[in-house]
Amino acid sequence: MGVTVDVHEVFKYPFEQVVASFLRKYPNPMDKNVISVKIVEEKKDVSTGIIYRKRIAVCQNVVPEILRKVNILKVPNVQLEEESWFNPQERNMAIRSHCLTWTQYASMKEESVFRESMENPNW
Repeated sequence: MGVTVDVHEVFKYPFEQVVASFLRKYPNPMDKNVISVKIVEEKKDVSTGIIYRKRIAVCQNVVPEILRKVNILKVPNVQLEEESWFNPQERNMAIRSHCLTWTQYASMKEESVFRESMENPNW
């Protein structure tokens, strides 16, 4: 069984500001569920200028207590892996993330693309 959700949103801020905000949004005092985010790999392709980053996020397990009676769900933290490809010349950034914790039982993935708006290149 799979569920797909498509969301399209225009951020009315310059592209560079949106990318910078995304890269530094966690951890923060407003969301206590994200414990840490660590860059485990970062490299720049000199021929294309594309910056690749791999980050690991550690989050508190927010599965309801009643479900944690199942042993596999009884973990204090959940790990997520995020990969991003930032292309400053074409002004876009692609992101893929997935859960590392319960991969043998279920999969969760998210894909996002940030790019200039067709309505306004400053958004």
